[in-house]
Amino acid sequence: MENYAEYEFYIDEYKGDLSNDLFDILIVKASRDIDRNVNCKLTEQKINSLKDEDKYKLQYTACELVDYINNYGGNSNSGKAKSISIDGVSINRDITDELQTKSKKQIYDNLPLVLTRWL
Repeated sequence: MENYAEYEFYIDEYKGDLSNDLFDILIVKASRDIDRNVNCKLTEQKINSLKDEDKYKLQYTACELVDYINNYGGNSNSGKAKSISIDGVSINRDITDELQTKSKKQIYDNLPLVLTRWL
């Protein structure tokens, strides 16, 4: 099975800040999540046939999902308080199920149309 972004893309293009080890764990989950939300099986051949802009969108979406999963958990929409830390400052915030779903939908809206529209 294919993972849809590499750590180099995550750091250089997406400007993410997770460690390589954590990214490697979460990209598998993010890629399988994308598999469940596209209209075809994403084989290496299919990915290579995408336009450069669409490949970029696929990779960027995978990176957004990595951060989403890291911040809010995988398939869990518990709505419990989550803690985040930015530059040494920790913040607890309550994320509702509706907000989590909306955020994830917004991430999927960035996938290339060729992979999400029904032909």
